[in-house]
This record gives sequence, C-alpha cells and structure tokens, in this order.
Amino acid sequence: APPISASVTLWDTATLRLRHRLEGPGLPVWSAVFAADGRSLWTGGTDRRVRRWDAATGRPVGPLGGEAQDAVPEGLNPHGARVWRACAACHSLTAEGGNMAGPHLHRIFGRRMGTVAGYEYSERLARGDIVWTRETVADLFTRGPDEVTPGTKMPIQRVGNEEDLRALLDFLEAATR
Repeated sequence: APPISASVTLWDTATLRLRHRLEGPGLPVWSAVFAADGRSLWTGGTDRRVRRWDAATGRPVGPLGGEAQDAVPEGLNPHGARVWRACAACHSLTAEGGNMAGPHLHRIFGRRMGTVAGYEYSERLARGDIVWTRETVADLFTRGPDEVTPGTKMPIQRVGNEEDLRALLDFLEAATR
C-alpha cells in the first residue's frame, strides 16, 4: 500500500482562501480543536501525541509533553500508556481533567455511556444502552465506534493488536479509578 499522505488545512472564512496547510508528524489527524483564544490549534493523530500549532503561521509549536513512557505514573502499564496517547487528544483520564472533544473517562468501567455531566453527547450515545466494561470497551476498539455506536462523534479507531488492546484496558482500569 502507498504511504499515507495527509494534511490539515486552515481557511480564511471571510475570503474563502487557503491560509495554511499544516504538514508534519502526527498525520493523518484524528482530532483537532482550536484554543479558546484562536491562536493555537491542537491536533491528535497517528503518532499518538497531541501537537500544538500556531494558527497564525501554520507552524508546529511542539508536542504536548514527552513520550508516553516518560510520563507514566508508577503502577500504570507503560505499554498501555503508549496506546492511550491516541485517545489523549480527545479524552482526559480524570474528572478534574474535564471534558474535551470527548467526555472524561474517570470511573468509566461500570458507567453507562452517555452519562458524564456537562458533555453534549451525540444522540446515539445519549441513549445510554451500553455499560462500559473491559468487554464493551474491547468491542469498541475491535469493531470500531462506527459499528458499535454508529452516529457518534468519535473518530474511527481500532486497536487490532491483542497485546496493545489488553495493555490499553489494563492502563484504563488503573488510571481511571
């Protein structure tokens, strides 16, 4: 298969002209959000790192933090933390981290989907007919959100490697308690 080539483009909505094409590591991008002041754009992509871009120049400012294994608190699975980095662009692990593009994952296991206060869920997730367990989260990342919860805002992400999936689940169980 040919290598993946992708970019993020920023357009001037007043003139409908291309302002910048962001190119570099971390593409293709799974998620993007502007900072409240509009000066920075945050992206999360295939390199499993959150990156900050200068919205005025289109240049990378740098990644958020170091590699996952450098920031893994004692007792958490480092392999799972590396897999988690793809999720960190949209979700925080703690309630204090707040809701991002997706809801925080604090106490996700045993929680019914669509129930985190203050997060505006898609109609599908608001139905709340799945309780998150190791099995249901594994299903989400095995079949993909497009099949398990069609119509959600979550980008299509799958974890096809069983060892990666097991490590991610171990990490989430410990980090979201």
